[in-house]
Amino acid sequence: MEKDIREKNREPNLIVFARQTFTPLQKDIFTLAVMQLETGINVQPDLFQNKTVTVTLKMLSEVSTKLYTRLKQECKDLALKQLEISDDEKEEFDFIQPFPRIRYRKGVIELTMLADVAQSFLELKNGYSEYYIKESLSLEQFNKKRLYELLCSYKKRMIPTWSVYDNELKYLLGMDIENDPYKNRHKQFAEKIIGVCVNAINDKTSIAVTYTRKKDTKGWYSSFEVADKNIKQISAKESPKRDEKTQKLYEKLKGIHVREDLINRILQDINLKSESLAWFYINQSNLANKAFKSDAGVLLVHLGLAPSKIKL
Repeated sequence: MEKDIREKNREPNLIVFARQTFTPLQKDIFTLAVMQLETGINVQPDLFQNKTVTVTLKMLSEVSTKLYTRLKQECKDLALKQLEISDDEKEEFDFIQPFPRIRYRKGVIELTMLADVAQSFLELKNGYSEYYIKESLSLEQFNKKRLYELLCSYKKRMIPTWSVYDNELKYLLGMDIENDPYKNRHKQFAEKIIGVCVNAINDKTSIAVTYTRKKDTKGWYSSFEVADKNIKQISAKESPKRDEKTQKLYEKLKGIHVREDLINRILQDINLKSESLAWFYINQSNLANKAFKSDAGVLLVHLGLAPSKIKL
């Protein structure tokens, strides 16, 4: 019986924010394999055992049985690929080989994941990215698939904004840092990599992405703002009953990229509304001088709507 492609994947952020160096086909095989793992919160230890999953050629629109030679080489390479999880400031790293055994016969790719690796893929309690599998498959380049997956981690956060320096983004996209063709070519990197990926994601997926480019003492970085197209964004025109003060607060909250549902919560709570107005008044100079890394983050922590330690 032909296996159905599930609607969504939920991947732990530990894996999502690891360095990956797949080809587009390898990434699709990886995505379809991860689809079959039963992830969850506080997963029971007895589930941490060797896992074997299968991906059929019919699930991979890019491949046909006529391309056996290519498939063999791609799977041979995939079996050797590693995910790199590192924190150089703490001098810590972990190299994970997801599928050390890959076997193929009669149109079915069989992938085996070892027990100690399975634990990293199953546990979601430290955050995860939820994305639509068919949307990922529809993106034809690895960079586009990866950025889509990374940005989906932010679409349901209290602050749906991700600020990332170019070097870190290149690392996450699996680019060759030592032989970087965009080294000191920041404008070209923004246009040919980031811009191309964002345009494709906006065109083919259910998230809407905007981004800005800035530079500080550490270098160039991008700030991505992520919105879920499936959640209706309420415009000012759709809220004619707001008084002038409330409307101005709405615009201020939108201006610092507070998520729409949190804005509505603030506007509907008299105490949160009053605290927000006071916060904007007190922090006029801080906002003008860009004193905060995340204006929205500082405000939401102040209001008690976000934890005191926010990872952006």
